[in-house]
Amino acid sequence: MMKHLATLLLLWPPAACAAQGLAQWTAWGDAAFARGDHYGASRFYGEALQRDPGRMVLQWKQAEACRLSDQYPEAAALYERVYRKDIGRQYPEALRWLGEMQLCAGDRAGALATWRKVLQKEKDKGSPTAERAVNAIRGCALADSLAGVTGTITLEHLPEPLNSYASEFAARPDSTGALVMSSLRGELDKDNAVVDTAAYHVAIYRSGPVGDGWGPPQHYPDSVPGEDRANGTWTLDGRRFLFTRCANGTCGIVVQDLATGALLPLEGLGPEGRHTQPMVARVDGIERLLLASDRAGGKGGMDLWWGRLEGHAVRDLRPLPGTVNTVGNECCPFFDAVSGTLYFSSDHLPGIGGHDIFTSTLEHEAFGAPRHAGVPMNSPANDLYPVVDGRTGAGFLSSNRAGSLARKGETCCSDIYRFQLPVPPAPGLPPPDSMGTAIADTTAERRLTSLREKLPIRLYFHNDEPDPRSWDTITTADYGRTYHAYAALYPEYRKAWQPDTSGIARLERFFADEVDRGHAQLNAFIVLLKQALDEGQRIELQVRGFASPLARSDYNRNLSLRRIESLVHHLERTDHGALLPYLEGTAPNGGRLRIVKLPYGKSRADAGVSDRLDDLRHSVYGLGAARERRIEIEQVVEAP
Repeated sequence: MMKHLATLLLLWPPAACAAQGLAQWTAWGDAAFARGDHYGASRFYGEALQRDPGRMVLQWKQAEACRLSDQYPEAAALYERVYRKDIGRQYPEALRWLGEMQLCAGDRAGALATWRKVLQKEKDKGSPTAERAVNAIRGCALADSLAGVTGTITLEHLPEPLNSYASEFAARPDSTGALVMSSLRGELDKDNAVVDTAAYHVAIYRSGPVGDGWGPPQHYPDSVPGEDRANGTWTLDGRRFLFTRCANGTCGIVVQDLATGALLPLEGLGPEGRHTQPMVARVDGIERLLLASDRAGGKGGMDLWWGRLEGHAVRDLRPLPGTVNTVGNECCPFFDAVSGTLYFSSDHLPGIGGHDIFTSTLEHEAFGAPRHAGVPMNSPANDLYPVVDGRTGAGFLSSNRAGSLARKGETCCSDIYRFQLPVPPAPGLPPPDSMGTAIADTTAERRLTSLREKLPIRLYFHNDEPDPRSWDTITTADYGRTYHAYAALYPEYRKAWQPDTSGIARLERFFADEVDRGHAQLNAFIVLLKQALDEGQRIELQVRGFASPLARSDYNRNLSLRRIESLVHHLERTDHGALLPYLEGTAPNGGRLRIVKLPYGKSRADAGVSDRLDDLRHSVYGLGAARERRIEIEQVVEAP
């Protein structure tokens, strides 16, 4: 239909009845939308709106079409118009989608205001919408903290002909260094419409390195007219190729024998639900198949699952153990067996817009709390299909971020990007020769200045955490886990203040602007800290502890020490222990990280903070008490 749009625009009679024209453009838009051609639908609805700009049902249809074709600013403007007129009566999802589109468009201030309104209006504070609003508010704080952060990860947009003005995604390097990827390609006319829609299907391609670039992609291992094929991966022995195949209205994962070309459906999935994005990895000696599915038994939406891969069958398929899956959508699993790290994308966890890439470490047969992969791996748009070689740190991802090749709007289409993670030096290597002491000293001072500019960093804790009712001064908990546990208690804090709407509003701002912001600031700080340590610097962090006055002063001093200890463990476990040699003083380059604990107790707590056990609203859930339950990274100095 899209290839006829320009002709329709030219041939429509000027004297035609306006009502008839409006109905016809709307019908064409509805037909395109039903086929999944959301960009085409947006063009047709746009023509209809030219004839009746104020019709709300058309504004809603156009907003939906723009959202589903990744036209973020246009969708946001339309959702806002609908919400201002409708106030959530006929279109209750308008406000929520406005917030999502503002995030994707990079409008952090607008998104924060919208999501706060979503949370305020949501009656069920434990609903998926309320949970998403809380995560989005945290995502806004995360985006603020990451603004301007360069970090140590490099990102490169791969050139043509590997990428095109269509969509490329799901890249996997093969054993020769070539990339096997999925792409929706077709010949376009001057109006960016597909010339032959019958041949317009997703297919799998292979592109090999040629000089400093990439060769023209070729079908891999073959293609069948009328089929969509995507998301390819290999078994561990390299003899079989798994991919998602859609034909005759049905989709499923199939297994192809690369020697014979024979195709077999993957057994063990069952008839219910969608199954896609297969990935094969060795986990604890077992060949595991990971995939994304909306089958029954998950948290909701698309979840990540795994099972044992045996021939062309998967056995004992179950959701990934741990805390990875949410009521939103998790997808694109990739497990790096070298580091024991899962990479995946989620549209529900706290991110900076669209689907963001997260990591989770497999420990004790379960995946730990997801960690945002930061920038530049993530952007306000959709960031998907992460792939990492844990030995070299090289990887690939797909993104429709601004800067991708596009003719239908700057975020219309996904391209493949290559990234490089920092790789810690091999044990026993001597430190690099010093070349220019003055230059090195200047660089070191700049690093310290950059770190000091981030201070103070305030990290908050729930009452008596970690390790409640303990007199110990040490703990095995790490700050990251205490933060996620604290954030999960937000509905409990809100409940304690109902029906005081002003108190709830202040609480909401505290969690977003202080609790979540502190966590995000710490992650950005660690990136700069590691850069300095990798250069061989010796750094001392001075951390001061605080506590609310609900318990005795000597107890609170011990509690403050445990909280500082949790930060030490967080640093030890960050980036798979990358900072551990610096903390232990064993780094080959001579770098050193020292934490100086400066605890406080009730003696320094604000005099106006309640310490009454019979007043939990104020002594536990009150802002005054909550602000006292913190530690601060106060000073960065050169370590002796």
